Amino acid sequence: MTIPLSWNDPMFSGVATSSAVTLRDGQTLSNVSITDSGTAASVMGSGSFTLDEVRISSREGVRIAGGGDITINNSYIETTGASGDHADGIQAYAPGASGNLTVKNSTIVSHDSNATAGVWIADGYSGSFTFDNVVFEGGPYGLRIAADSGDISVALKDVYFVGPFAYGDFLLQEVNAQIHITQWENVRSATIVNGQLVPGDLIPPPWAVEGSTAPSAPSAPTELGVPTITSFSTDSGTAGDKVTNDNTIELKGSAAAGSTVKIYDGSTQLGSTTADSSGHWDYITKVLTDAKHTLTATATNSSGQTSAASSALAVTVDTKAPAVPTIVSNTVNSANQVVMSGNAEASSVVKVFDGTTQIGTATTNSSGMWSYTSAVLAAGSHSLTAKATDAAGNTSAASAMVTASTHTSTSPSAPTSPTTPTSPTTPTSPTAGTVIESAGATRLVESGDKFYLNSSTGTGPTLKYGGVAYVDGADATWAPVGAEKTATGYEVVWKEASTGHYTAWNTDNNGNYVSHVSTLTGSTSGGWVSGTDSGLKSLETSFHQDFNGDGQIGATTGTAPTSPTTPTSPTTPTSPTAGTVVESAGATRLVESGDKYYLNSSTGTGPTLKYGGVAYVDGSDGTWAPIGAEKTATGYQVVWKEASTGQYTAWNTDNNGNYVSHVSTLTGSTSGGTVSGTNAGLKSLEPSFHQDLNGDGQIGTSSVATSSTSATQAVATTSTSTGSNTQTSTSGNDVFLGTSKADTFSFAANFGNDVVKGFVASGSTHDTIEFSKSVFDSFASVLSHATQSGQDVVIATGSDTLTLKNTQLDKLNSHDFHFA
Repeated sequence: MTIPLSWNDPMFSGVATSSAVTLRDGQTLSNVSITDSGTAASVMGSGSFTLDEVRISSREGVRIAGGGDITINNSYIETTGASGDHADGIQAYAPGASGNLTVKNSTIVSHDSNATAGVWIADGYSGSFTFDNVVFEGGPYGLRIAADSGDISVALKDVYFVGPFAYGDFLLQEVNAQIHITQWENVRSATIVNGQLVPGDLIPPPWAVEGSTAPSAPSAPTELGVPTITSFSTDSGTAGDKVTNDNTIELKGSAAAGSTVKIYDGSTQLGSTTADSSGHWDYITKVLTDAKHTLTATATNSSGQTSAASSALAVTVDTKAPAVPTIVSNTVNSANQVVMSGNAEASSVVKVFDGTTQIGTATTNSSGMWSYTSAVLAAGSHSLTAKATDAAGNTSAASAMVTASTHTSTSPSAPTSPTTPTSPTTPTSPTAGTVIESAGATRLVESGDKFYLNSSTGTGPTLKYGGVAYVDGADATWAPVGAEKTATGYEVVWKEASTGHYTAWNTDNNGNYVSHVSTLTGSTSGGWVSGTDSGLKSLETSFHQDFNGDGQIGATTGTAPTSPTTPTSPTTPTSPTAGTVVESAGATRLVESGDKYYLNSSTGTGPTLKYGGVAYVDGSDGTWAPIGAEKTATGYQVVWKEASTGQYTAWNTDNNGNYVSHVSTLTGSTSGGTVSGTNAGLKSLEPSFHQDLNGDGQIGTSSVATSSTSATQAVATTSTSTGSNTQTSTSGNDVFLGTSKADTFSFAANFGNDVVKGFVASGSTHDTIEFSKSVFDSFASVLSHATQSGQDVVIATGSDTLTLKNTQLDKLNSHDFHFA
């Protein structure tokens, strides 16, 4: 059965609202929601009573005030506690009484340290207590039972403890009587990730489970092997993408011979099967919903020992056919080819039919647009339709039919070659046509609904997308308005007539689309801007055109201002006064603010670091990041480090921070190259940068040790004889830079808002985050406070944050963390 993991679980969608309730012997409370701020328990029960599909949010949840048979099923109980009152989720308080409590398919959450536990049995209460498919989350303990006067029996099956707990997952105390553990099956630590329960390590019982027979010669138990899911079928559509339209999929795998294999979707058990004598198993699921399903398996042997969960298999079920595609335009060109375009489900394959015969395919882009040019069609009328097939293999109904008519060719049947070879009589671009613009070195010409990028000779390639000539009107009301030759091809500016929006393409030398101009749109794969955009105005100068019709080419120059009597500094600096200081050694301070880097002087201002005139954005070049900067006579030198490999390189820039060349004395080339941290050229740069760039504990080849006297500097490393580095946080906002060694980054309480760059989460020299146990005491606790923020992982506790730059949350594991 499913466990409701939150207040908003769909199980409670139809429940009624109620105030606090008192239940007498034999009564049942069901389909009820209680939010209560009173001092007494939300549910007070005596004798035998039952709760089913009840959710509670209050100071104290359920109090058992007498003996009887008590059942709590399909419920969510969350308590806050209050000072001086332990106010538990479920509390048995009837000194001397005896009862039988069964909790199934439920979650019990405790927040306040005043609570004793999620479930608290004491004060002379005895009997049997059974927990089946239950989650305990937070508080001092999840489960606490004390045998004060009479013996107690405890049974746990499929029980999950989600921390952090202040003192431990559970506490069983034999005070004046005994506690008999009669069942302890699949009891685990766990985490909740994106609303899904993720089972963790098995938790052993505190003492022997009664009823099991110990071997005559005790030996260490052999750990039960983790099962595997080796395949699933049917993987319809694109093989290997794990997207299928089969909603009763067949799983196959391996496990210990004869073991019982349980199959889970998240935390919900789908069913079970048995591994044969060779360890092979096969299971067909029930009907799965259209969604992503995270499937795992556990194996349980005849002794009741249950393995850890297998690696997850993520399968997306999609049984819905795509929407019917549309054919937006179709024209017949001079070669009797039909040129078509339209819309369909994003990333689907569009099949084009002439009558009932498929004549070709096209693939939609991320916006759902597609285009297609047919082969030469026979003369006559053609009835064209399109169907879309998605990644799962579902196919839509046919689009509305369009008709295209082709004509008999008038080309001569046997053309003759000229006697004397001459230049071809038909240039690659027509000499006649409509000139859209002729400013600059490239003339944009439209002829026969195609666009040509002509040079001064009157010839040039057609403008193309996917190798096919772009036809006027194929992209609705977008049309090219300007073109100019570049070193690698052409830049083409487009305008959308109805909205006045603009975009721009980069093409190769054949006029074929390569990418969008990211300096205009901010992306290489799409985007558009308005006519007032500064990026558009900057393009006007290289195109020699007034694109936006404001009467001038480029940005407004205005009238020449007069010099003030007393010169003053500008009121707005070119660099922010606040930000994260990467390093401040030497005359130049390298500051990161808003994901950009500033080369600041002692006045706190300076240019941004740029490439091709555009500010460099953190993370735009993988895991490369600048770690030091220093002013030179002609601009700046900037040293870079690649986090995953520990490689270095360096730039020369001009006075505006724009890249000019690589530092050839380091890399051996002005156009690129990298070196390792032991390179002599890197060491020779360290004195001029006043930095220990490679983290070897000294600046240059001398024995001068690095030091840090500024509270805003990047934190220096402390090398040890073991070949590793320890970097310790302060109470300020620190920036740590990983070295080529195995780094340990240490954080005590109140560590501030810190950043680690170059964190390595795998390999023989992987780095380690060390937290004081007063901050976090387990990997599960860290995960519960960690989120993926873009390319970074952010771990937050109170007002403190730790940001691991360019790190993926799903790549972290328990070996990356230590708790001291």
